[in-house]
Amino acid sequence: MQLLKIMALCGSVAILSGCATTATDCDPSNRDASLWTKMSCDGSGQYRGHVDRAEQGLISAQEDNARFRQIYADIEAQRDAVGKSLAEQRKRQQTLNRSLGSLLAQLKARKSDQKDVVLQITDLEASLQKTNTPATSTAAIQAKQKQLDALQAKAQRLQKSLEQ
Repeated sequence: MQLLKIMALCGSVAILSGCATTATDCDPSNRDASLWTKMSCDGSGQYRGHVDRAEQGLISAQEDNARFRQIYADIEAQRDAVGKSLAEQRKRQQTLNRSLGSLLAQLKARKSDQKDVVLQITDLEASLQKTNTPATSTAAIQAKQKQLDALQAKAQRLQKSLEQ
């Protein structure tokens, strides 16, 4: 009977010692913890709490990583779209540039005897050369496109005035 009382007392001390442990005492990386501390941490669920928090942190990091990958994919898609748009605008600009250049060359060849017309054509050619500098941004290409459109309109007005 005496032995039973001693065993009950030891069991209740072990159970109560589990209540006396804190989260800092139950750090799984703490190698200096006693056997009783480790048992009480395990019995009280403190170790499981550390594992659950670490798993939750991992899940959050994985979700953040997935969001960052999606953002990166969206940026890549947007950059590809801008690249295609720039290429299309450059192609349109080159086509307009060639047609305007050939129109000016034809006008210059036909009206080489009229000095005022040749001066106007030379001025248009100089303006065309200014727009031939390479542009890297969409805004710069659009501005050049507007300049080329204006030059083309000037050249067409000149041509119409010469045809009359």
